[in-house]
Amino acid sequence: MSTNSPAPARPPRIVLVRPLYGGNVGSSARAMCNMGLSDLRVVDRQYRDDFEAHKMAMGGQELLKAATFCDSLQDAVADCATVIACTARPRRWKAWKCLDPREAAVLLAEQGQAGNDSAIVFGSEDKGLDNKDLEWATHLCHIPTDRNVSSLNLSQAVLLLGWEWARGQNQLHRRPARTRNRASPAMEQVNGAADQVGSLLDRIDFFAGRNRDQALATIRQTLLRSELTDTELHFLRGVVRKLHWHVDHGERVE
Repeated sequence: MSTNSPAPARPPRIVLVRPLYGGNVGSSARAMCNMGLSDLRVVDRQYRDDFEAHKMAMGGQELLKAATFCDSLQDAVADCATVIACTARPRRWKAWKCLDPREAAVLLAEQGQAGNDSAIVFGSEDKGLDNKDLEWATHLCHIPTDRNVSSLNLSQAVLLLGWEWARGQNQLHRRPARTRNRASPAMEQVNGAADQVGSLLDRIDFFAGRNRDQALATIRQTLLRSELTDTELHFLRGVVRKLHWHVDHGERVE
């Protein structure tokens, strides 16, 4: 008997940025195994106690051994189309409202079913993610908690988002297929497009009197918010290349 149930979605990766304690990383690996997640990336780790990490990974030691250690968040999410950054504060960033865990999980399940890579990013235990980190996010997620003790233990947050992701897969068939079969560009492609626009703007002295890094971050975030397809981004980059050619050859663009 055939069914219309969607195929299992590609799981998101978990990215831990500047974790302070090996035990929390190990506990996060265990939580990932509980929820069927298997891709762990650790960015600029601050701990050196691998023994504590493996001790707390009970049942997730193999996942922890296979973890990828990255120098930067950009490297950790370069091939992802969707990057959800978890924040302890329900703040707005570049005019985006925060998603709650359930909304974030359904989005991740939709992206995974469409074959797009995705990531959930968690900051350090004491300071969380900074604004530079958020520049590499496509969405934010806030876990509502009591205002008197708003922050969760790192592994608890990983477990909660992992559980919601697993639950979100079961809701796909009850929601409009917004992203199914939609090929979304990876973060490195969007970043490449932003750099390409930046190079063009350099040629016409657009950044004179402006903060170039801040302007490029705005361009990148604008491209991310647009949720362009691969085809649309490729077309846009072709337009920019043509404009660059005219500028370099001193020809007037009609």
